[in-house]
Amino acid sequence: MNQSRAAARIVAIFVLAGGCFNALADPAYSIATPDTVLTGMVTGASVTIRLGAPSSALLSRATLKLNGADVTSALHADGAGSMSGVVAGLQPGANVFELWSKNSKEPVAQLTVMKALAPAIACASLATLSHFPVQPTRITQATLTAPSGTTPEYCLVQGRIQERTGIAGIFGTTSYRTDQPYGTRFEVRLPTAWNGRYLFQGSGGTEGGLPGATGQIGGTAGLTILRNGFVVASQNGGHTNSELPPSYPPGSTTTDLNHIQVISGNMFFPDAQAVKDWGYNSIDVTTQTAKFLINAYYGRAQERSYFVGCSTSGRQGMAMSQLFPQHYDGIVAGDPFYLPPDISLSETWGLEHIISVSPIVNGTPQYLQSFTLADQSLFTNAILAACDHLDGLVDGVIDNMAACTFDPATFVFPSSGVYGSIAPGMPLQCTGDKTTTCLTPAQVNATKKIAEGPRTSSGERITSPDGTTLSGYPFDGGFMQPSGIPTRDIGSANSPPGNIGLGSGQLPLFWFATPDPSYNPLTVNYDTDIHLVTPASPVVNNSTDIGPFIGRGGKIIFYHGLSDSGPPWPYTQKYFHDVMTKNGGMAGASKFMKLYLVPNMGHCSGNMATDSFDMLTPMVNWIENGVAPEEIIASGNRFPATIGPYTGLSNTTRSRPLCPYPKTLRYSGSGDISQASSYACQ
Repeated sequence: MNQSRAAARIVAIFVLAGGCFNALADPAYSIATPDTVLTGMVTGASVTIRLGAPSSALLSRATLKLNGADVTSALHADGAGSMSGVVAGLQPGANVFELWSKNSKEPVAQLTVMKALAPAIACASLATLSHFPVQPTRITQATLTAPSGTTPEYCLVQGRIQERTGIAGIFGTTSYRTDQPYGTRFEVRLPTAWNGRYLFQGSGGTEGGLPGATGQIGGTAGLTILRNGFVVASQNGGHTNSELPPSYPPGSTTTDLNHIQVISGNMFFPDAQAVKDWGYNSIDVTTQTAKFLINAYYGRAQERSYFVGCSTSGRQGMAMSQLFPQHYDGIVAGDPFYLPPDISLSETWGLEHIISVSPIVNGTPQYLQSFTLADQSLFTNAILAACDHLDGLVDGVIDNMAACTFDPATFVFPSSGVYGSIAPGMPLQCTGDKTTTCLTPAQVNATKKIAEGPRTSSGERITSPDGTTLSGYPFDGGFMQPSGIPTRDIGSANSPPGNIGLGSGQLPLFWFATPDPSYNPLTVNYDTDIHLVTPASPVVNNSTDIGPFIGRGGKIIFYHGLSDSGPPWPYTQKYFHDVMTKNGGMAGASKFMKLYLVPNMGHCSGNMATDSFDMLTPMVNWIENGVAPEEIIASGNRFPATIGPYTGLSNTTRSRPLCPYPKTLRYSGSGDISQASSYACQ
C-alpha cells in the first residue's frame, strides 16, 4: 500500500488499526481496542480497552460491562475524558462490551470483540463428512494449507454439489448437447484461528469459474480477510465454462449486423436448472454447505454471516435478502445486475447508437471509429468544463451532477479557466466539417440518445414486460472515460465492445420468453420487439418484499458507479426508493439500508474515480455494534498529478469520502484535494 492510500485508511471514519468507533446513543462516548482490528480478533483471554467521554466527570460515573458483567475496575483514568486498561475474561467467539452512562436506559457505546476459535477436528477429516444439508454433495479436497507470507494457516475445502447432466448449446446445431455436466463447484477456506464470522465472496458475469476464496473482492479493499480470521466461501454459478460447448458458429469471432455468435460462456442458456443455479440456487446450496462445514470443523456455528459481491453477485446478494433472509446478516451489493432483461435492453440501446455512427465494412461496424480516443477525451473535457465546478472544486470529478444541465448539442467551451485552452469559445457540436475540437451532430445525437435511454421511434419512453421503465446512462464525468461507455459499446484496440458477448449477446438467449439464438441483438427494434422479452426469470431479483430480512436485523449496503455502462445506476436508485417507500421513507430505510453512488466509476471499478473502498468494515460495525455507516473513505490511483484538461488516465492517488445517498460531497474550501479530510458530505 502506498503512502497516499495508507493515509486514506488512517483518516477513515472507521479506524481499522485502532478499533475506535462511534457510540450507539451518544457519539461523544466511545469504546476502542487500540491493538485490535474491528473485523479481526484477539487470540488471548484479555484485551486493551480505551473509553472516551465528553468529560472525566461523566466517565467516572459510567460503567463498562463485558458480556453483562461489570469490568469497570480494570480501567484507570489516562487523560481528560479517557480511561483505559486491560480487561480479562474473554470467551471464545463474540464478546460484547457495553458502556453505560449514569441513569442511561441503553448503552451509550458498544463494541464486539471476537476471541479466536480453534478447530475441533482435523482438516483432513472433512473429506469424509456425510449427511450434508444439500444432496448430493461430495468433497474433492480437504487440505491443511501452511502459512504463507501474511496469510495464516487454513483448511482448504473444495467440492461439488448437485452434480447432474443436462442440455447445452443451440438445438439443431453441432453445439447442442444432451449430456452436459452441471453442478456447483465450491471452495471454503477455514482459518485455524477463526474470528467467528463467515463471508461469502461473490463473482461476476455468467460465472463458470471457481475463484479462490480469499475474500478479496470489490468492496473489501484494504482488508486482509483470511488474516483477520474470516471463513470465506466462493462458487462457480452451477456450471464450468471450460466444459461448455465452444462458441458458435465455429470459427466466428464477432457479432456483426448479418449474423450472431453465441459465445461459449452463454451456452448453458437452454437448461432451466442451470439458469436457476446462476440466478440464486448455487449461492443457496454453497451457503448451506459452508455453514455445515463450519459447524463440523469448529464444533459451533458462525456468530455472523456477511455477503460481499458486485455485478452478478451484487444481484445475488439481493436475491439472498429476498429469497433466503436467514442466510446473511449483512449484504454489500455493488452495481447489481438485478434486472437483466431491462439492463440488457439498455445496454443494447447504447450499442446500437454507437453502431449508428460507426462505419460499416462488410456488415461489421468499425466501433473504434465511432468515437476516437481524442473524441472521447474531448467529450469528457466538455462535460467537466460544464459541471466540474458545481461542487465547489475543479478537480476532474463532478460531485453535484444533479445541478448539471449539460447539453452537448448547445455546449460552448469556455475561453478561460482550467478547461479554457481546449477550444476557446467554440461549440462542442461541429457547425461544419469534423475537426479535432468538435463532434459531429450524429456523434452528439448518439451520446444524447444513450443518456436518455430506450425510446420508441416517436420518442416515447418504454416500459418492459416486467413493468419497469427502461433507463439510459445519464451523463457523468466518466461517461466517455475508458470504463464508461467505451468499454461496453466502443471497445479498444485490444478488446471488442463488452456488450457483444454479454449484455446484448445474452438478450435473445436468457431474456426472451422463448429463446431465439438466431435473433441478432444488434438489430433490436424498440417499436416492435419489446414483447419478446420475458416478464420473469429466476435471474430477476427485483422483489421489494424483504420484510423477513429486515425483521431479523439484516442490513444491506448498495454502491453503484455513476459511469457504469453495464447496469445503469438509476435502476439501483429506483429499487432503493421502492424499498424506502415501503419502510417509512428515508428515516425508516436508513435503519437497514444505505446507497453510495460513486462519481466517475465504471462497472464495479475503473476510470478516474475513487473506486477502492472497504464496505465490509462499516457493515460489521453496523451489524455488531449498531453504528450505521455514514461517510466511507475511498481512494483511486488514476488521477493526474496536477489539475488540467483530461488527457487520459494517470497514476496519482487521491482519497475522498463516499457519501450515503442522498448526500453529496463538497470540498471544504481549503486543504489538500488529494486527502479525504478536505471534504465533507452534505
